[in-house]
Amino acid sequence: MSRSFRSGLLTAFLAFFLAIPRGTFLVSAQNTNSTQEGEVTALSAISITVPSTGISIDFGTPIRFDSVKGLYMGTGVQIPSKTLYVPASGEGALLFYQQEGLLASGFPRSRDNMIALAHEGGFVSVYSSPTLALSEELKKDKIAKDDRIGTLHSDHQGTSRQTAERQGADAYYYLRVADNRSKLLVNPALFTSTMIDRAAPRIEEVSLIRDGFILKADPARRTLQRLAQGEYRLAVRLFDPSYAGGVVSGLFRIKVVLDGQVVADRKFDSAQNQDQGLGFLGLPAPSYSLLDRDMRYLLGSRFLARGNHSMELTVYDFNGNAGTFLWRFIVE
Repeated sequence: MSRSFRSGLLTAFLAFFLAIPRGTFLVSAQNTNSTQEGEVTALSAISITVPSTGISIDFGTPIRFDSVKGLYMGTGVQIPSKTLYVPASGEGALLFYQQEGLLASGFPRSRDNMIALAHEGGFVSVYSSPTLALSEELKKDKIAKDDRIGTLHSDHQGTSRQTAERQGADAYYYLRVADNRSKLLVNPALFTSTMIDRAAPRIEEVSLIRDGFILKADPARRTLQRLAQGEYRLAVRLFDPSYAGGVVSGLFRIKVVLDGQVVADRKFDSAQNQDQGLGFLGLPAPSYSLLDRDMRYLLGSRFLARGNHSMELTVYDFNGNAGTFLWRFIVE
């Protein structure tokens, strides 16, 4: 990789990275092939490879950090490291190394130390941790896959509460993959090999919201729930649990069928950089407009006419495991 190419890529990447407004981060799609055993093999067209053991992918997942207020959308994968070394995810060259939050924005992880590698095709891998330090063994101009690019200290400082409790790893780093050519942050699940995850996502809440009124689905009721005719916004709270070994393949697809017709079918495969921030699920940026303070996804509005209605929500993780919720109600 030539110096002039790397210099141009750095300029373009910094422009992409710094263009994201404070407090925002968000997606579009690629199909995967699932097996009955809950295993998926995704063949990458580029040299980047993401580890598949013990990882927790939070791309598109609402996260609360202890150190900051508000919710943030996950944009990468948490990877445990028992050796305290951070390996290169693919062949490339050093793009930059950040210490002390030089590129810090409103996003919590931007305050971490970061190492960015440039790869062929305009891809960039970004490794971050509060304790990350550049490896003294690193050859900046020519880095091979699995070369040691950084070292870690053993603590949980700066990690999300959910991940720290779930993994319990002594040391970790966070990996994001950017497609600088297309101005996208890409779901790192697309660069894993065989990832074993047989735990289906959980649908914890389904609600319809209108002008401060909230009707929470309660399928256990013996009588159908009722609401007035009008335009409602669908709000859902989702969770992808870890499988044995701590693997979380991450939420990947949300499908909504209303009265037998598909009204939404969206994927967490990438986050597009827009003027207002990052846009997940093909919805307008910024990302915080996709969430409410109760960590529910707000999936758009639809007019509900008087009559009997049925809604089926299906949520898939990257490995194709699915959780389904059926709700019948009456609009008066």
